[in-house]
Amino acid sequence: MVREVRLDDAVDFGRDFVPETFTPLFYTPLYAELAPDQRRRYNQLHGCYCNEQIMFFEKFVAENVLSGLLSLADTAPLALQLGAFLEEERRHTVMFRDLNRLCLPQLYRRKEFYFVAVPRALEVLLGRATRHRRFFPLFVWLMLLQEERAVFLGREILRLKEELEPRFVALHRVHLADEIEHVQWDQEILALTWNRATSRFRRISAKVLGRIIREFMITPKRANLRVVAELGKEFPELAPRLTEMKGALLALAHNRDWNVALYSRSIVPKTFALFDRWPEFSSLARVLCGYQPKGEVHG
Repeated sequence: MVREVRLDDAVDFGRDFVPETFTPLFYTPLYAELAPDQRRRYNQLHGCYCNEQIMFFEKFVAENVLSGLLSLADTAPLALQLGAFLEEERRHTVMFRDLNRLCLPQLYRRKEFYFVAVPRALEVLLGRATRHRRFFPLFVWLMLLQEERAVFLGREILRLKEELEPRFVALHRVHLADEIEHVQWDQEILALTWNRATSRFRRISAKVLGRIIREFMITPKRANLRVVAELGKEFPELAPRLTEMKGALLALAHNRDWNVALYSRSIVPKTFALFDRWPEFSSLARVLCGYQPKGEVHG
């Protein structure tokens, strides 16, 4: 189903863009020390970064993986779903890009990504990996994890819709409706691909997934540091505290509350339930504080 979002109204900069519990600085002591207008602007900058993050996975991971899966005989039974999946991911990228340009035209007028800066070498490596049929199941796990978290984000935004910026609410309402289907399709893809993978490949893939999560998803660095740097540009009085703020963000690598706020059984229940079925994923408990394996596993 084609769903559209109208972006022809002015942005309400008097409201947060996303729930504050989705912003890492909220989990540091420094957050309470910010003035209300500083907290709101940080939230808005982080909300646009969240849009970038979704765009990144849809453009640099899902696009390649889904295109590749469409060419495989193993996934032929899902051809219609895969085609719809791919088209919706492309449409999402445009929607999030347009919303960011509406909110922060000075940052996004000439580029799609401002906070997410991917080195050329990493972009080439990721492109090769996501186009390699051998690695499709690994990246589908990553897609499932992130899309189920996007479902949780969308539901929280709708729950708080009276408090949040209306265009963000409208976009995430549309995104949520699609992502619910995508989570189901991810599971169907895994049923056709992961089950047929060798035990050695599954073990290696689980370890790689854990490293990706640890390096790029748990610790708020890189893009998150650019968010606070941008906040410092808009509020020069915060410049003397930027080093402290960046240090507080990096320290969240060891903060259980932040870790659990990212991924837990209440946030990604379907993903964790599937992890439970495979012994290879038990090692993720060392990366994800909210995950403890349970239930029966395959031999």
